[in-house]
Amino acid sequence: MADENKMSETVTTNKGEKKSHLFFDLIIAGLIIVVLILVDLFVINLKSSPADLWAEKWQNNGDAGQDSLSNSIIEYQDITSENVFVPILNFHHIAQAPAGVSAVTKTYYITPDHFENIIIDLIAADYEFVFVSEIIDFLQDKQLPTKQIIAITFDDGNKDFYTNAWPILQQYKVKSSVYVMTGVGGDNYLNEAEIIEIVKSGLGEVGSHTIWHPKLTQISAEQRLKELEISKDDLESLLNREIKVIAYPYGLYNEDVKSLAQAIGYEAGLTFDQDAWQKVADLMELKRISVYPNLNVIKFLNKLKEININ
Repeated sequence: MADENKMSETVTTNKGEKKSHLFFDLIIAGLIIVVLILVDLFVINLKSSPADLWAEKWQNNGDAGQDSLSNSIIEYQDITSENVFVPILNFHHIAQAPAGVSAVTKTYYITPDHFENIIIDLIAADYEFVFVSEIIDFLQDKQLPTKQIIAITFDDGNKDFYTNAWPILQQYKVKSSVYVMTGVGGDNYLNEAEIIEIVKSGLGEVGSHTIWHPKLTQISAEQRLKELEISKDDLESLLNREIKVIAYPYGLYNEDVKSLAQAIGYEAGLTFDQDAWQKVADLMELKRISVYPNLNVIKFLNKLKEININ
């Protein structure tokens, strides 16, 4: 009888131990599941592209989605000279030049592969891509990021920006500024939905390139006013945000053009000069570098950087 009682006690003890082990096993299994879920969420967030995050933030907070600069740049330095090295590159077509066009026209075409290589080289050279509007803010505040910045711009709002350049810019998370003609449309140009999409992404901003792309220095004062003012108003109505920049068609401007643009409300004007040294005191004539097929962008920037014009 004693042996039977002892055996019964042993069985009861074993059952208790099994229940105890089962309880702890369930706890451990639950913890493992929680950890796996947290890891999965972390990986999903890690894989989310900055463009997606920008878009969500833009939709929730409107203009608050457009931060002044990416979070990687946190240090600034005061501007103490009259001129600063801030490159602004300009492109027109990202596509293969059509057969039969003139030699001059071909210079406005950069193939998508070439364009991608330029972006890769700039990333490797440790450039930080910013909007032109951000450059304006830096120069107005008399402060620049300590990291070298650069802006990528596109004139005319050609459709091949959307089909060929935009996927590359999204892939490498590169900001760009696009200047469109509000009176010109058709299959070869960006439509309103594409313009809105580009801006909402957080990787693109849009500015004025007038209505019909006239030579602003060669038209009447009345026409000049319409070209500058109506294009600005149209874009602000479309995008519900301020348009700060005018890209002068053909890069042509004079003091009358600059004064009128500034009076209308533009804070900066873009021209061409194959230079990257910007006058801090005159934002209405920011210089841009036209990127031609045979231009080695990095070598050209390095040579310009060596020139001290202060």
